[in-house]
Amino acid sequence: MKLLEYFYERNNDLGFFHQRKFNIPNDDKVHIYGSPGGGKSFLVLDYMMTFNTQEILYIDFNDPKLYFIHISVEELNRFIVENKIKILILDHYEHSYFKRLPSSNRLIIVSDIMNDYDEDFQTLEVPLLDYEEFFSFQKKGNETQIFNLFFKQGTLPALAVTHYLKEEVFQNFLKNHFSESEIKLLCVLAYFNGKTVTTFQLYTYAKERYKISKDQIYKQIKQFQTQKVIHFIEDTLNLTTKKLLFYDFALAKHLSLNQSFFIQFDTMLALSLIKHNIHFKTFGQSAYLTEKNILIYPAPFENEENFLKKAYNRLSHFQQANIVKISIVTINTHYKFKIENIEFEALPFYEWVVINDEN
Repeated sequence: MKLLEYFYERNNDLGFFHQRKFNIPNDDKVHIYGSPGGGKSFLVLDYMMTFNTQEILYIDFNDPKLYFIHISVEELNRFIVENKIKILILDHYEHSYFKRLPSSNRLIIVSDIMNDYDEDFQTLEVPLLDYEEFFSFQKKGNETQIFNLFFKQGTLPALAVTHYLKEEVFQNFLKNHFSESEIKLLCVLAYFNGKTVTTFQLYTYAKERYKISKDQIYKQIKQFQTQKVIHFIEDTLNLTTKKLLFYDFALAKHLSLNQSFFIQFDTMLALSLIKHNIHFKTFGQSAYLTEKNILIYPAPFENEENFLKKAYNRLSHFQQANIVKISIVTINTHYKFKIENIEFEALPFYEWVVINDEN
C-alpha cells in the first residue's frame, strides 16, 4: 500500500500546457496511445486538473520506484475502494502487467501502442504535432517565419515551445524514451529516411557499425512500426520496394548527417499526409499518389517554367497512372496551369497543408 499511497499523494501539477486539437473522451474506459513523445502524458495530466485530485489515482509505470516493487490487482482494487477513487489512470502501461484489469468507475490506460482490450474501451490516438497545431503554439511570427521554425524544430511537442538549446532537448528526449540499443537503431533508420530500403539492408548496415543480432533488430524494427516511429510506404511503380519515413524530420536530422534539405521537406510533406489520414503510395522516389489519383509533388524551389518542362516530359507517365491533378508543394511559390486533362497547381507548404486539414 505504501507505493500506492506515494502515487496517490504525488504532485502531478503541470507548469504549462498548450491545448491540443482533440480531447479525452468521457467514456468509462479509454485507451490513449501514440508514438513516443507525442504528449500523451501531458494531455492526461492536464485532463486531471479538471477533477477533484482526491478522486483520482495516477500511476506512472515509468517511475523507478516500480522497478523492484510489483503492484497486485487485488491490492490496487482494495486501495480504490478504501479511498473512494473514481478515476484510475495507468500511464506508460505495459499490456501484460496485470492479468486482469483493475476495477474502477473510470479507467484510462496510456501506452505507446494500441492494445486490444475489449469493445467497451474508447480509443484515442495522440499523434505528434501537425503544422496547424505547431502554428497555434507560436506567439509571434508570420507564416514564413513560423514555417522556418517548424522546419527546424519538427513535430515533437517538447520542441514546439522550447527556449533551450535544441540539440540538448533532442538528446534528453532520446534518453527519456529509448534504450541505448534503440537509439543506435534510430540512427540507422534516420540515415535511410526518405530512401527505399529492405529490413535486411537495415540489418546489414547496422551490424557493420555495432553489435546486434538479426532477431533483435527485426524485433526492434517491428516495435518501431507498431509505435509509428517509422513508416514503410509502398511504391505504385515498383511493388517490391518500400520507402522508409522517420516519424519526425527534425529528429532524423539530429541523428544523421545524411538528411538534406530536400529529404527533410519531402518527409515533412509525407508525414502531413499521414497525420491527415490521407491514404497514399509513393510514385517513384519523390512524389506521392493518393487514392483520389491526386499526385503530391514536393518541389520546394521549382519555378513555373522549369516545372512546365518537367510536366511535358512526364505527361505520358501521369496519364498512364490516371492522375487527375498534381499538387506541387513549394516553399513560397504560387502558379497554376493545365495540360490536356491534368490540372497543375503550386502552393506553399503552409497553404497546401491547410487545404488538407479541411478535407
